[in-house]
Amino acid sequence: MKKLSIHVMAVLSLVLVYSCGPKITSSTSTQKDLSNYKTYAYLPNSNAEAPETVQQSEDVGKNIVQAINRNMQNAGYTLDRDNPDLLVIVNTNYDKETNVVVDREYNNAYYPYTSSALPVNRYYDSYYYSGYNSYNNIVDYDVNLRTHTNAGMVINVVDRETKNILWTGTAKNFDIYQQNASQEVSESVDNVFKKYPTVSQ
Repeated sequence: MKKLSIHVMAVLSLVLVYSCGPKITSSTSTQKDLSNYKTYAYLPNSNAEAPETVQQSEDVGKNIVQAINRNMQNAGYTLDRDNPDLLVIVNTNYDKETNVVVDREYNNAYYPYTSSALPVNRYYDSYYYSGYNSYNNIVDYDVNLRTHTNAGMVINVVDRETKNILWTGTAKNFDIYQQNASQEVSESVDNVFKKYPTVSQ
């Protein structure tokens, strides 16, 4: 009977962990085959910030960028900072239930850009679009973010020339700023990109 109770508790624990895991969503806003695009770069965005320390912010941002790079390259894209076909922009949000309120880091480049003098956060080094500071007015960008207000992480892939959002991937129910979250961040990005619509994958 004791063994049965232990087994039941183990099963319930697994169910609880699974049910509390990130909810992954994906939406495509184009009829284009995204595998026809060849190159990408980032629009730097200091929204990837943390509620506790600057170092935690940079660790989270670095993990996100590294994981996205791996997935974009696995999808067949190569990095091109000067003339990319696609632009990747990342936003993260806080869990509203924790009542954590943090000012945005305006000391780093934050989209939409209002000043060309702001530096780019270090985790975008070697990856950001060289013409970022004159790039504005992504079509329906604000609408997109309002739609995903409660997502822990939002990844948008944008057509650089048309400024249309082609694809959005989100991870909800995910505390992206938990301690020692590097593996969880990487796995969450990987799960988001499992829904990315390319022939290459």
